[in-house]
Order: sequence, then structure tokens, then C-alpha cells
Amino acid sequence: MKPEAGPQASSPGTISRTLDRVLRTALFLVPFGVLGNLALSWFATDHDVLRNLGSLDRRYLYLAILLALFPWVTNTLRLLIWARFIGHRVSFRDMFRVTLGAELTSSVFPTSSGGEVFRWGMMVQKGIPQGHAASIVTLGYLEDMMFFAVAIPTSIIVSQAWELPVLRAVGRQMRGQALGVIGIVVVALLLLWLLGRMMMAGRLGEGLRRRALRITGKFKRRMRKTAHDFRGVYRLVIRRGKSRFALTVLITAVQWACRYSVVTALAYFLGARVDPVLFFLLQWVIFTLMIFIPTPGASGGAEAAFYLVYGALMPAGLIGIATAGWRMLTFYLSLALGSIIFLIFNIADARTRRLRRQAVSDGG
Repeated sequence: MKPEAGPQASSPGTISRTLDRVLRTALFLVPFGVLGNLALSWFATDHDVLRNLGSLDRRYLYLAILLALFPWVTNTLRLLIWARFIGHRVSFRDMFRVTLGAELTSSVFPTSSGGEVFRWGMMVQKGIPQGHAASIVTLGYLEDMMFFAVAIPTSIIVSQAWELPVLRAVGRQMRGQALGVIGIVVVALLLLWLLGRMMMAGRLGEGLRRRALRITGKFKRRMRKTAHDFRGVYRLVIRRGKSRFALTVLITAVQWACRYSVVTALAYFLGARVDPVLFFLLQWVIFTLMIFIPTPGASGGAEAAFYLVYGALMPAGLIGIATAGWRMLTFYLSLALGSIIFLIFNIADARTRRLRRQAVSDGG
């Protein structure tokens, strides 16, 4: 399937402005987050543990760092496999930048907003048509669903997690918050629908009505093009992409196994008793809870959720440093390092553009 020229919904200016905001927020969040986690470690950890950190087996700490960062590679591979399958000549660097941008965006905005829209926009900016980019994002959802549909029931059975009182309490809390979020979304959609109807009927003025008709027509044309590309990709996947889907599901399993095993490696480093399967399941619980926390990157709420869930499984003298270390590795490390790498990419791209302009000028 040859790439087609699609409408560019995400202009370079919009992407650049979003990235500037992301990087500025990261520069604000990282120092305060690191200081907050150091304070948590100091006040909530047995000071004998802090004094003996240098004597612990650092191989587990290095493993935890590797597990925290390796999902960048797996996520990039998943995007690259599907983009190349559809017929787009993109490089690993291109898709790595898309992955970093999406990760940074989901880190500095509320977790529920996710990075999918930004991932889609950056792929469109790379020349991938909107429908193809939407298909790649949706395929990622399907891969995640396939993995978790097997992994979560299996981990519940193996770890006998139903015996943990904390999980019952968390389940009740999630149900209550989920109902509230669903209610807010329904009310917001109804208000938007009513506002749209009033605008189309001319009740808010003839000028707004003409503008609404023009925007609606443009949106419908773009959606028809996107839907056409979307259906074409899925027909192609069903016809000759099954083996690639199996491969990307396997890569997805590696990705989530790494991300949810950071806490296990950290617990081994601290000398705590570990149940890797149960810890994997509890990480899924915490990351799911973070969706309902409206702060940037679920700051504050993520630490509280970890402290609540793991407080019954780790010694009281370790839970403070375990919470701070987990948050440092799974959030602040990737946010700081990702921001630096992204800035390096931007500087390198600006230098390349400058050299090209100079070459054109010299040739002219």
C-alpha cells in the first residue's frame, strides 16, 4: 500500500508549541519531584537503611533502571513495524522521537489525557496520512488488550490476589471514581451536543452558523478520508499482517513485563521479600488508578497509591524509600532523560535545516 497525501491536522507550529510547553513543565516538575521524593525517603525510611544503601547489591538497581527505560525501545519497535508494513519509509529515529514525545506529553499532562493524540499528530507530521496514523495507534490498543486479557487473570490466579484486603478496598475506590468520571464525560458530551445543535440552527447568530457549517463540512471530508485509510490498513493487516501482529503482541508483553517489574528489581535491591507475579499485578492496579488522578503525571496521587498498596507488603522501614525510588525510576528519570534527548534531537534538526539552507544559498 503506497502512502497517500493526507490532510495535516497537526501543524508543525502546534506540535512545536506543545513540545515547548512539555519541556518547560518538565523543567519545573523534575526538581520539585526529586526533592519531594528525597524528603519522603528521609522522613518515612529507617535511617539505618539509608546509611547501608552503599553496601546493597547494585546489580538489582541497574536492572531496575534498565527495566524502566527499555519500554522506549519496545514502543518504538511496535510503531516502526506497522509504519513499515503499511509502506512508509520512516527510520527508527523518527519513531523513537514519536515515542519520546508521547511519553513526555503523558508525563506532564494528566495521565487520563494520555499521549495517543500527540503520537498520532507527530506521525502525521512525519508524512503518515491521518487514517494510517490512527490505525497504528489503534493497533497499539489492540496489542495491549490482547496482552492484558491473558496476563491479568493469570497473575490473579497465580498470586491468589483475591485474599489481599487492600485490593478489595482499591477495587471499591476505583468503581466509585470511575462512575464519577463517566458521569462528567456524559454531561460534557451532552452540553457539547446541545451547543452544536444551537449553533447549526442559527440560535447563536448567523455568523456562528455559517462558521459551524464550514467547519463541519471540512471535518466530514477529513473524516471520510481518514475512515477510508483506516479501513484499508485493517483489511491489509487481516490479509497479510497476522504474523506481524503476533510479533508486536510479543513485543508488547516484553514492554509491560519490563515496566511492571521495576518495583520487583527495586525490592530485591532493598532486600525486601518479593512476589514477582503479585508485584506485577499490583503495578497494573496502581497504573490504572493513576488514570483517575487529575494532576500532571498523576503527581502526588501515584505516590499515595503506591504507599497504600505496597505498605502491607513491605517492611515499615522500607516503604518510604521504596515509594520514592519507584517514582524516581518510573517517572522522573524517564522525564528528565527524555527531555534531554528530545532537546538534543531538536538542536540536531535545527543544525541540519540551517546547513541545508546554507547549501541552497551557496548553490544559488
